[in-house]
Amino acid sequence: MRVKIVADVGTGITLPINYNHLLVGVIYRFLSESNPEFADFLHEEGYHVDEKRFKLFTFSQLMAERRHITGEQIHFRSTLTWYVSSPIEQFLSHFADTLLTEGSLSIGDCHLKVRDVTIPRAPRFRSEMYFRCLSPVVMSAVRVDDGKRRMHYCLPDDPHLSDLIRRNLLHKHQAIYGRTPQDDTLTFQYDQAYIRRKAGRVTRLVDFKGIKIRGVLCPFRVTGSVPLIQTGYECGFGDKNSAGFGMVGV
Repeated sequence: MRVKIVADVGTGITLPINYNHLLVGVIYRFLSESNPEFADFLHEEGYHVDEKRFKLFTFSQLMAERRHITGEQIHFRSTLTWYVSSPIEQFLSHFADTLLTEGSLSIGDCHLKVRDVTIPRAPRFRSEMYFRCLSPVVMSAVRVDDGKRRMHYCLPDDPHLSDLIRRNLLHKHQAIYGRTPQDDTLTFQYDQAYIRRKAGRVTRLVDFKGIKIRGVLCPFRVTGSVPLIQTGYECGFGDKNSAGFGMVGV
């Protein structure tokens, strides 16, 4: 399930181009004001599967018809739309409770009046679906380079990408439901025609609290397990979802 938030920017607002951490702060503040214990649990513990921890939520970039970038800042000059998604009902209920009570968003030093809050209807999940990115998809893996273990961010041509996405979704499904789905197949493929039209320029480097994260903004097709595809839609595809990566729309 996801929440769609529409907010007024007045005469316009300006944010740092790397604003993901500000949106994370909004989410945890809303959760804390509604239920401090749940907010602490999510921030400190999360949902465990083996040695992996998941927050099981994601969010989109801020979207507006009129926006432009100047240096390290992004200027929004029209109504903002923001999506927040999670399969955990408790998460969305606490988040929405504060949002509806306050009726405003404070992003950094900018205070915005919320115009509308809705719950969009979920799509009909099928064994083959085509998605667009509402935030960059990140898939990371630790690999050995010159004898040293380094964090590697998978690009669209990485031969291991599809299986890494599949295994990540399996862990998330297990974190949500306590088991993996009966059908655990999944293939993930970025739209090669789109990549050619963009001359390969489909990646985005995001600075998240000093950490450089490379994600991909490119439509993709997934085929296979319907429960895994739904998990990706609700939690985000790839990793680092709770930092604002991997959210998609049909």
